Amino acid sequence: MKHYKNQTKKHKTLKIVSFSLLGVIILGLAAFGGVYAYTINYRPEAPKDTSEKKSDLFFTENTGLYDKDGKLFTIRGINAGNYFLQEGWISPFALEPLTNEDGTYVKDKDGNIQYPEFSQEDFLNGLLENPNCGEENIDERLDYYYDAWWSENDFKIIKDVGFNTIRLPFYWRNILNDDFSRKSEKVAFEYLDWFIENCKNNGLYVILDLHGAPGSQNGYEHSGNNNKNPELWSNVENMDATNDLWDYVSTHYNDTRKDLSYYIIAYDLLNEPTETYGSRTTKVCHDFFDRLYDTIRENGDNHVISMEGCWDFSVLPNPDKYGWENVIYQYHIYNWYTDILPYNLLWAYFQLTNFGKQYKVPVLIGEFTFFNNEKEWSEGLKYFDDMHYGWTIWTYKATVTGWWDTSWGLYTVKLNLDTSKEELKCNVKTCTFEEFKSTCDKTRTENCESEFLMDTMNKYFSGEEEIEE
Repeated sequence: MKHYKNQTKKHKTLKIVSFSLLGVIILGLAAFGGVYAYTINYRPEAPKDTSEKKSDLFFTENTGLYDKDGKLFTIRGINAGNYFLQEGWISPFALEPLTNEDGTYVKDKDGNIQYPEFSQEDFLNGLLENPNCGEENIDERLDYYYDAWWSENDFKIIKDVGFNTIRLPFYWRNILNDDFSRKSEKVAFEYLDWFIENCKNNGLYVILDLHGAPGSQNGYEHSGNNNKNPELWSNVENMDATNDLWDYVSTHYNDTRKDLSYYIIAYDLLNEPTETYGSRTTKVCHDFFDRLYDTIRENGDNHVISMEGCWDFSVLPNPDKYGWENVIYQYHIYNWYTDILPYNLLWAYFQLTNFGKQYKVPVLIGEFTFFNNEKEWSEGLKYFDDMHYGWTIWTYKATVTGWWDTSWGLYTVKLNLDTSKEELKCNVKTCTFEEFKSTCDKTRTENCESEFLMDTMNKYFSGEEEIEE
C-alpha cells in the first residue's frame, strides 16, 4: 500500500570547527525545544456552530465539516481497501511465488513463501491469460470476488462498532472502458450505487476515493499499476480520461442518483498523488486538482472535494490561490520507524509543517495505523479528536499467509488454515474457477478472525480512554 524511503544523511565534521558545531547544535536543540513545546500544546481553533445554516449536502466552513442541518460532523471511519482494487500485500491473490536461482521458493525468516508485488492490472491480466478463465469469464470472477469480500452484513458490523463513514477506494476501470470511453451507467455504477445504498440504509456515509487513475498517479502497486512511473502527469489522454471520469461520477450523483448524493460526504480526487515516483505532491498536482474541481463545480455539484497532500501540511496550497471553496485537505500518516521515532515527535513534526498553513480548511487523516501498539491507538485517536481531525483507518479487511493476527485489518483473512498446500495465495494465472471461488470464500467476513483491531476500536468507541500496554 504505502512505501517510504528511509533516507539517511552523512555528516563530515572537521576537528577545527567541532566546538562551533557543538554550539550550533546546542542552540538548534534549544530552538527546537521551544518549537516542540509549542507544537505539542498547539490546538487549532474549534469549529464553530453553524446550526442556522441548511444545505442539501455536507459542507465545510473554516475548519469544520457540517451535515445538511448545519451540525458539526466528525468523520470517524474506516477504508474498504482491496475491494475494487487489489493491493498485493493484503490480497489473497498473486502471481507465481518468488524463486531463487535454483528454483526453490524465496521465504522469509518464518518460512513463509514470498510473492512479487501484485496490482489490479496484474490481477486482471492474470485472469485474462488464465486458460481456465479467459476474457468472457472475467466479469463472473469479479462478481464472485466482490460478493465475497463485502456483503450487506459488513455495513451493519461497521455501524455497530461505532464508525460513521467508509472511505471507498475505486479504480478507473470501474467507470471507464479500456479505450477510456464511458461504461454504461448501469455497469459503471452498479457496485458504487449498491455500496452507497447500503450505507444509506445503515446510517453510514461514503467518501469516494479514486485510488487508481489512468496511467497511475504515483507509480505504486496500490494505484493499480506498479510501473514506478506516474504516467498520469505526462500523458494528456490519461489526464483527459481522469477528468472525464469525475465529470461522469459528478453527473451521475448530482442528476441520475440524486437520492444518494447526501450520503457521499466528499469526492476524494486522487489517492496519494505524486508527480514522480517516491516524491511529494507538487504544483503540477495542484493545477490538475483545479481542473477536476472546476469540472465538478460546472455540473452544479457542490459536494465537498478532498485534496490529498503527500505527506504533510507543507505540500498543499492556500485554497484562495485557486478559488477553491467547500474543500477538505487530506493527509496519510504512517510512522514506519516506530522503533526510533516516538509518536510525540511525529506529531510535533506534523504540526511544525503546519506553521503558516492555517488555511481554515478541515483536515482528514484518510489513512493511518498505529500497528499493534494499543497505547498509541488510544493516544493517537485522542490526538486526532483534540485537533478536530476526521479520520478513516486503513483498513477493514487484510490477508495474511501466516498464523498471526494483523493490526492492519478489523478482520483478518488467514490463508494458512489449509496446511496441505505450501503455496497459500491463489495464482490468478493458473487457478480453476473452483480454486478461485474457494479463495474468495475464505475472505467472507464470517470466515475471518477479528482480534486486535476490533478489540481496540470497541474500547475506543465504548469510551475506555486508557488502554493497557
